[in-house]
Parts: sequence; structure tokens; C-alpha cells
Amino acid sequence: MIQQIRVPSNQGFLYGLLCSSFSFYLFSFQVHEKSILLPLLPASMLALDEPSLFIHFLHYALLSIFPLVVRDKLVQAYLAIYALTFLIINALNKGKQKGGGFHSGGVLFGCFLFCSLVLHVVYLVVRPPERYPFLFEAVIMLLCFSQFIFLVIFSNVKQWTLSKAVPQMHKQKLN
Repeated sequence: MIQQIRVPSNQGFLYGLLCSSFSFYLFSFQVHEKSILLPLLPASMLALDEPSLFIHFLHYALLSIFPLVVRDKLVQAYLAIYALTFLIINALNKGKQKGGGFHSGGVLFGCFLFCSLVLHVVYLVVRPPERYPFLFEAVIMLLCFSQFIFLVIFSNVKQWTLSKAVPQMHKQKLN
């Protein structure tokens, strides 16, 4: 909010929405899995400017609701929507890889992506130990939380660096 008062901009407003909804989701008391839809809305509005950020966030948002989907016996629908969503995103982004400031192509992100895909399979196939019946759910939430924290930090930094870029754009428009 402070950044928007100092240097208002449309993109800064969207980043502000993303940061505040992320904060609400991550630090609320008794958050339901479906609450991830709150930060997903402003992230989808930023998808044209930051496609890698949106794809990365969407992947972990879907992973975070996977235990709920399994509990409701909607795995086939989940897999169909998951595949369809990423096919559409890849078709729309063909040839116009516009790199905002977020790049999810590194080795570390590849490792996290591989871990999340393995967790999908493990959650469906392997039974957790009787002593720890929610072990796999806890691991999924730990992975998702770590990625969400990273995305919150990135979004906050991006929002605050926008305030430095906006006055320079106004100066160029005046000249």
C-alpha cells in the first residue's frame, strides 16, 4: 500500500494484490486448501507480464490442493485439468517467451519440479507409515510453502523495484 501511495501504477497495484493475498493465505489461522485461489487471481492477471511466475505458482497451487483432490476422489479430473491447463499455457507462450524478472528454468527449480511430480506419484501409490499417517501431506505442504515463500519474496522485491522504474518512464514520456 505504501508503494502504491508513493508511486501508483497498474502493475504495482497487481503486485500489491498478489503480495497481500499471499500474506493472507500463508499467515492466516486455519487456512483451507482452496484459499490458494485468492493469490491465484492477481497472479493470473500478471500472467502476460510474468508467464514463468504464473506457471511456477500454478504448479505449486495445484500441488497444494492435491491431498484434498485425492480425498474427494477427483484425481482423474485433476489430471485432466492439470494437463489441459499446461497445454494451453504452452500453446499460448510458443514463440513469445517474454521474460519478466522471474525465470524458473534453473537446476534448482527443475529439482523442485521433479520432487513435486514424485510426490504426486508417491501420494497415490505408497501408504504412509502407521505412526505418521499424514507424512506425505506434510511433505507436500512443506514443499509448497517453501515455493510460496520464495514467490512472496520475489513479488515484494518486484513491487518495490517497480517504484524505481515508474519515475524513469514518466521522465521519458515528458521528453
